[in-house]
Amino acid sequence: MRYSFQVVLLCSVALSGAVAANAIPDNVLSVCQSPTIVSETFIGEHEDVKVQAFQCANTLTREVDQGMARRTHPHPPVNICGATCDMFCFQPAGGGPDPNECHVISDALRYNSQNIGPLFTIPASASVIGMQYRSSWSFFVNQAEFDLAYCRLDWAAVLDWVAFNCQAPQNAHGGLCIAPTSQWFIQVQHTES
Repeated sequence: MRYSFQVVLLCSVALSGAVAANAIPDNVLSVCQSPTIVSETFIGEHEDVKVQAFQCANTLTREVDQGMARRTHPHPPVNICGATCDMFCFQPAGGGPDPNECHVISDALRYNSQNIGPLFTIPASASVIGMQYRSSWSFFVNQAEFDLAYCRLDWAAVLDWVAFNCQAPQNAHGGLCIAPTSQWFIQVQHTES
């Protein structure tokens, strides 16, 4: 299944955190070799959604496309709010994320958007940001050669769409939304708690 989705975005503030390491979901390991957790925090009104930033031993960059210039520090992050991405559901059916648990993550993103700021940064140096609530897991992968800024509300919209539309009735078990340039993607799936 393939869906096209217009993501609507807003402004900037980096995810921050501290300490700890827990089990790293297999799908992060499939794109990020020897991941190291560089920060961990909890977000949302009840601070019940875990956010982790991972640094990978491998390079996740892709070719720069569609006129986006190569950028490195000290340049500001490239704002991709409002960018489109293509939705794909993972087949076959079975073991998808719990849409209600995913919605808790979406609500935490919306809460932080209102109370911290609409944007967050996904640095090229810590190119995977993961969010987990119970058995639902979503992660954002920056495959560009530069820092990206993305809107919390857009991630929430992608998360809700995939969680509710990539389930057993659609012969699916989670999915992802990938930028046309392949410079970034957001994945939603089930993981062990």
